[in-house]
Amino acid sequence: MAKVVSPFLSIDASGTIEKSLTASIWKGQQYIRRWFRPTNPKTTNQQAARQSLANAVQAWQGLYDADKTQWNEAARDVYPPISGFNYFVMQYRLQNIEPPNVPTIPTIAPKKDRVLHGRATYGL
Repeated sequence: MAKVVSPFLSIDASGTIEKSLTASIWKGQQYIRRWFRPTNPKTTNQQAARQSLANAVQAWQGLYDADKTQWNEAARDVYPPISGFNYFVMQYRLQNIEPPNVPTIPTIAPKKDRVLHGRATYGL
């Protein structure tokens, strides 16, 4: 059932109405689109990607608070800033980590250099 805070094209609406319309907010912009059933590919590659993400989340949950603090601080120094959790998961996947190992925090350029998450030049 849709949760309508105010009428459509007004202040706020989110949710799905009778599997016909879906209202949501993306990057601060309200939109309405036709509802569709999401696909669920069960290919070998998709299953491997899901398992890798699950392993990354489990590794993050197993970190000590001091380690999480280091990841949060490192994530603030990349451009644009992201959460420590997102930075950890990204590095877990980029460094092809397998359990029980964890990624290392990479050396990154300062924000002023416009280096995207410590990897590629950001086109500004």
